[in-house]
Amino acid sequence: MASSLTISVILGVLWAAILLSFATTVTAAYPSPLESEAIALLESRWWSNHSSNTSQRCQWPGITCNTAESITKINLSDAPNIEVGDRFGKLNFSSFPNLVLLDLSDHQIRGKIPHQIGDLSALKYLDLSSCGLSGELPPSLGKLTQLEFLDISYNDNINGSIPPQLGNLENLVTLNLSQCGIVGPIPSALGQLTSLQSLSLSGNQINGSIPLEIGYLRNLTFLGLYNNRLVDSIPITLYQLTNLEILYLDNNQLQGSIPQEICNLANLTSLYLSQNKLTGSIPSCVGSLSKMHDLALGSNLLKGPIPQEICNLANLTLLYLIRVLYQSLYQPIRECEPNYQRILICTRMPKTDETPSDSCCTEEGLCTRLNPTNTRNKKYLSESKLTGSIPSCIGSLSKMLYLSLGSNLLKGPIPQEICNLANLTSLYLSQNKLSGSIPSCVGSLSKMRHLSLDSNLLKGSIPKDIGKLFDLSYLNLSFNQLSGPIPILYATDLYIVDAGNGCNKISPDPFEGNSDLSPYMCPTPVTKKANSSRIPYYIKIFLPIAILFTFSILGCLLFSRFKLKNNHVSVQPTKNGDLCSLWNYDGKIAYEDIVAATEDFDFRYCIGVGGYGSVYKAKLPCGKVVALKKLHHLEAENPTFDKSFRNEIKFLSEIRHRNIVKLHGFCLHRRSMFLIYEYMEKGSLFCNLRDEVNAVEMDWTRRVEIIKGIAHALSYLHHDCCPPIVHRDIK
Repeated sequence: MASSLTISVILGVLWAAILLSFATTVTAAYPSPLESEAIALLESRWWSNHSSNTSQRCQWPGITCNTAESITKINLSDAPNIEVGDRFGKLNFSSFPNLVLLDLSDHQIRGKIPHQIGDLSALKYLDLSSCGLSGELPPSLGKLTQLEFLDISYNDNINGSIPPQLGNLENLVTLNLSQCGIVGPIPSALGQLTSLQSLSLSGNQINGSIPLEIGYLRNLTFLGLYNNRLVDSIPITLYQLTNLEILYLDNNQLQGSIPQEICNLANLTSLYLSQNKLTGSIPSCVGSLSKMHDLALGSNLLKGPIPQEICNLANLTLLYLIRVLYQSLYQPIRECEPNYQRILICTRMPKTDETPSDSCCTEEGLCTRLNPTNTRNKKYLSESKLTGSIPSCIGSLSKMLYLSLGSNLLKGPIPQEICNLANLTSLYLSQNKLSGSIPSCVGSLSKMRHLSLDSNLLKGSIPKDIGKLFDLSYLNLSFNQLSGPIPILYATDLYIVDAGNGCNKISPDPFEGNSDLSPYMCPTPVTKKANSSRIPYYIKIFLPIAILFTFSILGCLLFSRFKLKNNHVSVQPTKNGDLCSLWNYDGKIAYEDIVAATEDFDFRYCIGVGGYGSVYKAKLPCGKVVALKKLHHLEAENPTFDKSFRNEIKFLSEIRHRNIVKLHGFCLHRRSMFLIYEYMEKGSLFCNLRDEVNAVEMDWTRRVEIIKGIAHALSYLHHDCCPPIVHRDIK
């Protein structure tokens, strides 16, 4: 009995030892969760160039841990030195049970999205945008049921359709799959994402119709489906999305009319339905959408008048009703205007050897054009166009930045009220049947950059005040019935070239097709000759005598000036009680001489505009050609400016350097102040570099010499002048 008990004890001890050994083996084979995370990081080799000390992993770039030192966030968007590359799939996703954020945006990961990504059961935020991914979207994304943010946009090599399993992501707030090369229809399962606020599927090859189930997304504020191949009509359920603020459906093949129900979307700020095949008229109730900023309905098959109710949209900044359908598959771009970022008239297309010369291309290889009204570049696909006249009440839309009503059948004059749009930067009224003259007040729209009125029935002269639009960079008045002279446009930002015979022209020619209008900007010697013929004969006799007498006096004054021992500025009152002095000139020059030389500062003589004044080219009575920098009225009328102006004259008069434009003199008059500089025949460095011919002639040897000259001039101003002169602008 005792021996049996002994044997039982021995067997029990042996069995306990075996169990303990097995437990130790199991523990060694299955590391703790924290150890699993450390092992997974090492095996991924994402941080191989940074560190291999996993005990400090919570301090690695892009990693955030909780209090238990378990990884909760991997954010490499601010860690550009961490290279993931093709090692994306090497990360053991199942080792991160507490990971809530994974952001690898703007890292060139390449390859496919691994299906194991569905093992991140706690993930709430996933951003894989602009990662160079390819292949299909894995259905395992539907397992991320805690996900609130999903962005896989701008991965052009992704193919396949949208997996319907994404409908399981009931907590999703933002879904962005734009610019991914996705094909196929929009799955109706997306209608189950009732928490969704932003849905963007733009820039793909999605076909079929917009599913009715989209109308179930009652929390949606942003819906972007533009640049796809969607067909059929806009589903009526979409107009139930009363929280919708931005709706982009442009550049598809949508058909049918714009229903009255669209006016249920009272919170809309941007509505883009352009470049489709919509028919019928513009609903007048659109005027009730009081929050509207951008309204783009152009490039459709709409007809009828522009509803007067549009004038109720007091916050409107963009109105795009142009009727242009392009034969080629150009796409609208919303990134091409500095002050207004959504100019739909631009087109986006891949950069190729055949990209037009008037295109500007970005680093991503996208090119934009700002000349849609050229009839050689478009083909009308239908004759359905808007009719009637431009409502005069449109002048009440004081926030308007961009107005495009071109390529329709609009008649009547351009309303004068359009000049009330003080913030207008772009006006496109081309390809209509507008008549009358161009309102002279157009020149008061000081922020205007693009003005296109071509291919109408406009008559009369071109308002000369257009030459005061300093920011004007695009002008097209071709194919009208305009007459008279071309206004002087040197002060604008248009590209002006030498046409020979002392004349200039704008390139490309914005005045083509106006037979009674000269395309050149030229001086008017005929007018001067006609004026001289009216001078009485006795003035012709005594004038030479008076001139000879004047030059004699000036010669005496110049002789006495040479006897002075210093070079300081000596100014004396003129007959107007003002000050005017010109060094190296035979005597004092009067303010009236400057006025006569520039014909009272006519814009024909303006060769540039700066922040503090305008620059004019003037030929003085002595035959010397100078540049006059006339200060703006706000400066000249400031009483405290007089002292600082005189001090500046004192310092500038003492500058003597071969690489600094010489100051010849000044004029201080109660009406204006200006400096008289040496005239630079070939213009500024900027003008030479902007001109293709001059830029080619300016080889690198000349450019190095220019840089050296600038360096010597700056060194002289900073170190050799007393007191030192600090510049703010180098021309």
